[in-house]
Amino acid sequence: MSPGSADAAELLWLEALLGDRVVAVVEVTPPWETRTGTQVVTLGRGDRVVVQRMSDRRALGRRLRLGRLLPTIAPWVPVPEVLAGDAAAPAPFAVTRFVPGVSGRELLADDAGAELLGRRMGELARDLARVPTRAVRLSDLWGDPDRLATAAHRWLDGAPTELGPPARQVLDRLLDRLPDELGGHAPVFAHGDFAPVNVILRDGDAVALLDLERARLAHPLFDAAWWRWILRHHHPERWAAAGPAFLFAAGLDDGPRTAARLDLMAALQCLEMLHRSPAHPAATRRAWRARLLSVLAWAGNRGT
Repeated sequence: MSPGSADAAELLWLEALLGDRVVAVVEVTPPWETRTGTQVVTLGRGDRVVVQRMSDRRALGRRLRLGRLLPTIAPWVPVPEVLAGDAAAPAPFAVTRFVPGVSGRELLADDAGAELLGRRMGELARDLARVPTRAVRLSDLWGDPDRLATAAHRWLDGAPTELGPPARQVLDRLLDRLPDELGGHAPVFAHGDFAPVNVILRDGDAVALLDLERARLAHPLFDAAWWRWILRHHHPERWAAAGPAFLFAAGLDDGPRTAARLDLMAALQCLEMLHRSPAHPAATRRAWRARLLSVLAWAGNRGT
C-alpha cells in the first residue's frame, strides 16, 4: 500500500523510527501467517527496509539477538542486517535491511528451480551446522535424545484421542527407538523453520536466511527433516528433483537408514506442533493432526 492509504499514526511511527520520509509501504505478510505482520518500506533516500511486528515477544527477542550475533560469530550465514528492534515495546517490532531476490518457494514452479533450491538449501544446512553453539544460548532439548523421548511421551499423552490406537502404536514404536536412532551426535545450531519461504535467492545464490525465532540446538538431522517434510507434504511433485540435490549438498546419504531417521524426526516435529496447537483455532489443530498422521503413514510403511 502507498503512504496515502496507510494509517496516519502508522506513517508517523515509521518515519520517527526510521528517521526518514516514507515513500511507500507494501504489505507482504503471507496469507498463512497469523502472528507476524511484515511490510517492505521505501524511504525518501531510496533505501528499503523490512518492518515486522510479532505478538510473541520471546520469539522476537530471539530473532533480534541471533540476527545481531550471527554476523559476528558465523559471518558465512546470510542473515539480513538488523537495523532496529525492541521486543519489549508496546508493539514489538524488528527492522532489517531489505535483501532483493526471490523467495525459495518461487523456485518450486519447475524441476530445474526445485533442484537448484535443494542444492542451495542443502549447502545452507551444512553452513548452519558450523555455527559455534556455545555463544548462542538456545534450548538443546532436541539435541538430547533421552530428554526428547521423555518430552515426546508427554506430548503424546496430551495429544487428541482422535489420533486413534494405530497412530499411537506407531508413535510408541518410534519413541522406543528414539535414543538408539538419534543418540551419539553432538547438537548443532538449527534454524527451526528451515523452509523454502525462509530463504531468498538472487542469481542462483542464497543471499538471505530469514526468520530465526524458532532456532535451537538440535540433532544434525533436525533442519533436514523439516525441509524434507515441507517438500514432501506441500510440494510432492518437486521432491524427486529437489530431494536428492538437498541430501547430497547437505552431506547426507540417500539410503533407507537416513530416510527412516528423517521420518522419525519429522514425526516428532509434527507431534510437538500438535502439542502446541491447543492455543490455536480448531482448524489449525486439525491440520497438525492430519500432518502428523501423514508422517506416521510414511514411517509405518517402512515397517517401524
